Amino acid sequence: MSRRARTLVLTAVVLALTGFTTPAVSMGSTADRGSTVTLCLVLSTPSEVEMTVPVPEPAVEKVLSATRSYRGPCADYGESAERGNGTMTAYSQAERGEPEAVGLVLETDVLDGLPHDPPTEGRWCYDKDGDGTVDPMTECAGGYEDALDLDADAVEEAGLPFTYVLNNWNPHGHMPPGVYDLPHFDVHFYTNPDEERLAIRPGPCEALVSCDDYELGKNLPAAKYLTEDHEDLDALEPAMGNHLIDLTGPEHHGERFTHAFIYGTWDGEVTFHEPMITHEWLQGLADGDQESGCEPIKQPGAWQADGWYPTSYCMRYRENRDELTVSLEDFVHRTAS
Repeated sequence: MSRRARTLVLTAVVLALTGFTTPAVSMGSTADRGSTVTLCLVLSTPSEVEMTVPVPEPAVEKVLSATRSYRGPCADYGESAERGNGTMTAYSQAERGEPEAVGLVLETDVLDGLPHDPPTEGRWCYDKDGDGTVDPMTECAGGYEDALDLDADAVEEAGLPFTYVLNNWNPHGHMPPGVYDLPHFDVHFYTNPDEERLAIRPGPCEALVSCDDYELGKNLPAAKYLTEDHEDLDALEPAMGNHLIDLTGPEHHGERFTHAFIYGTWDGEVTFHEPMITHEWLQGLADGDQESGCEPIKQPGAWQADGWYPTSYCMRYRENRDELTVSLEDFVHRTAS
């Protein structure tokens, strides 16, 4: 039996088990054409088995409610880490050699039991006032960080520029005050090597960066590689890089901060894409107070390297799996210029 035939048979079996029957999934049918949706079908055996299958659109919600399946092709998982009372994992999704998503999946228990005091784990600190002690409120940066590699083979096969996800939990938020000072997650998707990021040292210059490294951070990419709205506001941080801020965002015009998108740079290169999302917003997704969805990413006029680049960032709650995802999606292939 061919792989296509096995997939159709498996789809038909699952639909029957979930109580949905349709002639569209019979052998020799057109189930894989027309009104179908790609799902990662998750079956519970002694251990979970995942398989990418086409499912008739009217049956999608039935399959999702009856199983731990999820939308899109099955994910390739990278590294995991415990945070709060749960686990988070880096992942990517691709279909027919083209990327669908790169993201971070969080068990909802991650939102509970998160560290609050001190405001950082004390990894990136500098005695800026020279008094012989480090003030955890003003002389440490980075919050609580977890660097998680994506599946390297999957990233290469899909032509993605991203290689790992750096998640920073900021229990007190960060600068500027009155804007980003709510508890939130900074989810960085990096393109440069982790070793280069870690080499950005703490020091006495802006945002606790070494003054030598500060000069590298101020070396911005050519204007064509940046959007018109993302500005350099000296938001450099050790072990991260420079953060370019979109001052047209609603949080800069009197509205409460919920989520935003930042471009990161280092020494003349765009090095990360970063959705920032408040704990409050993610909790609202899990509680049903907010709807899952995506937001557009403002695009530059040119790109420094060939590859697939996202045009949206998305925040979703998967009720049947009790987990949240933060992802980059809607990829378009770009040619360096």
